[in-house]
Amino acid sequence: MKPLINNAIIGNGRILAALGSKGELQRFFWPQIDNAQHINHTWAAILSPAFGDRAVRLDDEGNWVYSQEYLDNTGILQTTARSNRAGLEVEFLDFACPEQDIICRCFEIKNCSDRPLPVVFIVYTSMHINESTQYNSTMFDNDRDILFHYRQDIWLAIAGDRETDKYQCGIENNYALSVNFDGNSVALSPDACQSWNLKVLEPGQAVNLAVFITAGHNRQEAEGKIIYARNCGWNNLLQETTKFWEHYLGQAYIPPGIGPEVIKLYLRSIMVCRLLMNRDTGGIIAAPEFDEHYTRSGGYAYVWGRDAAIIAHAMLKAGYPGYARDFYLWAARNQNPSGEWPQRQYTSGQLAPGWGDQIDSTGAVIWGIYQYCKETWDNDFLGEVWPAVMRAAEFLQKWATDESDFSLKSWDLWEERFGEHAYSCAAVYGGLKSAGLLAKTFGEFDLALKWLETAKVFREKMVKYFWDSGLDRFIRSGWMAVRRDEFKYRKDNGLRVREVVGSKGYISYEYFGDDTADASLLGLSVPFGMLLPEDTKMVKTVEHLENALVNHGVGGIKRYATDGYIGGNPWVLATLWLGMYHGSRGSWEKAAGIVHWTLGRRTSLGFLPEQVDRNTGQTAWVVPLAWSHAMFLLLVDMFASSGQALHLGW
Repeated sequence: MKPLINNAIIGNGRILAALGSKGELQRFFWPQIDNAQHINHTWAAILSPAFGDRAVRLDDEGNWVYSQEYLDNTGILQTTARSNRAGLEVEFLDFACPEQDIICRCFEIKNCSDRPLPVVFIVYTSMHINESTQYNSTMFDNDRDILFHYRQDIWLAIAGDRETDKYQCGIENNYALSVNFDGNSVALSPDACQSWNLKVLEPGQAVNLAVFITAGHNRQEAEGKIIYARNCGWNNLLQETTKFWEHYLGQAYIPPGIGPEVIKLYLRSIMVCRLLMNRDTGGIIAAPEFDEHYTRSGGYAYVWGRDAAIIAHAMLKAGYPGYARDFYLWAARNQNPSGEWPQRQYTSGQLAPGWGDQIDSTGAVIWGIYQYCKETWDNDFLGEVWPAVMRAAEFLQKWATDESDFSLKSWDLWEERFGEHAYSCAAVYGGLKSAGLLAKTFGEFDLALKWLETAKVFREKMVKYFWDSGLDRFIRSGWMAVRRDEFKYRKDNGLRVREVVGSKGYISYEYFGDDTADASLLGLSVPFGMLLPEDTKMVKTVEHLENALVNHGVGGIKRYATDGYIGGNPWVLATLWLGMYHGSRGSWEKAAGIVHWTLGRRTSLGFLPEQVDRNTGQTAWVVPLAWSHAMFLLLVDMFASSGQALHLGW
């Protein structure tokens, strides 16, 4: 079972790899960043008399102590493992080449003892290609000195920049530590092992070994990339990757006066967003996958239109209009014929596993397209996406005027409840208004008038519909589907309920008026602008949200008052969302406090999680989450756009 927290990631937009805190290569996605994942498990180990007669794995924390960091302003991961017992230190760099589908693992093994030490380095690889336990094979090419894992049209090649000493295809995990390999060159097995005899290291001496992992759709492709890597040499590949990241992050718009720690997280956020976009298609996933078997969630390596629109907008504000453009072109190519965008898609554009429709995604994408056009005046782009905008706007028009089958029902922002939701309606308003403004720009004045008028009427209707005068605040949902037992309980207690007969006579049970405090209500103002931040109704609603959702121990707010997902923790993105609302009202001291809180919630490598533990404040779930990083970028941008200093003492 793989860990449910990815400690580190590397990639190039086609490759995405996840590593553990001890440098373990745990996941490897190719040819797309969301599928398929090929690693069963891998490890590296060292055989030396200092450890006895068996090799010791580098991820054996009983024998090593670790440190880990990214090299400055790059996506290059450095891990150091030191064994005081053996007098050995292994420093290794992991990175993906920016233009070639090559992962480089560059090991430096140093003798820190006062005696000579013979050292043998071992790499074990077990691959479940295309996430399948069946039909995996291994093959070692003696002439090329390359190990291949293959299944159908996926070939993975693993080789060093030094000649292999021993190898075996088809070897058990634990047996490999004996380094008693038999030279079997072909096996109907996912497992294989290679070793390199690094000879005797004198005290203070260090030796380098680079191990390359390449991928291709046939043997020749994978082999050709190994040959390329060997010819270039690991140091040249390292320099190329360093220059790529320095150039890419050098394009960022860094707001003045924000302090070094804010800048670090700002740049780390840009790096995350870059790694989670498919460079070939423009699709953006929410996070690197970690829950492949849906043990505690429905998975995260998918494109949600809602998440991706916020991420694209954040990158636009951070100085990367091309990034935003690529996503919106992806959206235009991968829209349903009806005009909506599905709940989840693969970065290829294909429909991903899901459990319903979310109208907010369609509204958010059109809102994002308008924001891009407003910032860039890219009229050629508007011409390209206009057919998609028109289809989406007509879909929202029907939905907002009760002409569709949904009659205002959708899954909510958090994908847990089906019904009429205030946030979903705000997204529809934001999408319709944005479509109307785009239509004016495009010269379609009749459509502009229609969509803008619909948005106006819809806004007035929704503000009245979701405002509860008795509570003096907005409720999160109108009619909402519930289980039959909850329906009966509410009916027995005299609450407002109804039975709705659907297609083929199926009955759904609903109740009206879910007044649970929910952070999604922030969306009525930020970003969709259905109400101004200073509107009295909005102010009263947010005051209630803060009181109901704040964690008085570790800080931050949870999604909603009764949230139980992963224990009901504070969410980083929800807290940043609150900060954006405070910023929109000019409450900069409160907003700065949330930036300060966010800096303290980073992982050791500077990533933002989805949630932090409600008791400890430490990372609880999903690392890194692009939506969290995007919200940080947007909040920092709000300070810059308003000419506000962000002095935090960091």
